[in-house]
Amino acid sequence: MGEWGEDTLFLVVAKNQDDLEMGQAESNVIPKESWLVEPVSVAYIRTRVRMSLLRAPCKWVRASIPANEEARLVALKESCMMDVNQPEGLKRITRVARQLFDVGAACFTLLAKDHVKLISAEGLDCINIPRDAAMCAHVVSDQDFTLVADALEDDRFADNPLVQGAPYLRFYAGMPIWSKAKDGQSYIIGSFCLLDQKPREFNTEQLRSLQDLASLAREEFGAISAEAQRARCLGVSSL
Repeated sequence: MGEWGEDTLFLVVAKNQDDLEMGQAESNVIPKESWLVEPVSVAYIRTRVRMSLLRAPCKWVRASIPANEEARLVALKESCMMDVNQPEGLKRITRVARQLFDVGAACFTLLAKDHVKLISAEGLDCINIPRDAAMCAHVVSDQDFTLVADALEDDRFADNPLVQGAPYLRFYAGMPIWSKAKDGQSYIIGSFCLLDQKPREFNTEQLRSLQDLASLAREEFGAISAEAQRARCLGVSSL
């Protein structure tokens, strides 16, 4: 690799997918795996550097950005839900989910441009999580149910700071949450998920139960969103 040497770590952050593809096409020095697309957290950069110094593979795979990301973010903004915290209807559903599945936490999440917001959570603080560290980003990217039976044995998440450190996640099961936008299309704006600090199996019956609860959560989300949108039009607070 010329004067830089084979062991030199390159990390180049592009603002969007188009810039990344252009940079990869024009560069014959920087390997493709060293190109990243925003948003990129400091924690991810540190992990890549640390694993490079240890000469070990980085077992933290960032979810890809959906092709419809711009429209998806518009739909999320239109929902008026990013400023809503712990609405009672969603709290009841996440509380039932945590008890039914006997897990450490159950959450309803929304995926913003650079972070994930927990607008309803039982067993976990409602905090903002960097997007590239959030397992629910994979739900949005894959547009499907995502199961992580044991994060320490999963090459996508083993080095993730939420696995290696607090809250020490080992299990994740997340269903996509769709929201209809003003353009008439539906977009995945977040997830309804279960989390635990120990590995777990997840059978077909449990999957059906999670699908049912996610459907209830999606309906409740729609009702709260409609109320929030009406309140915004009237210039008052809905919750």
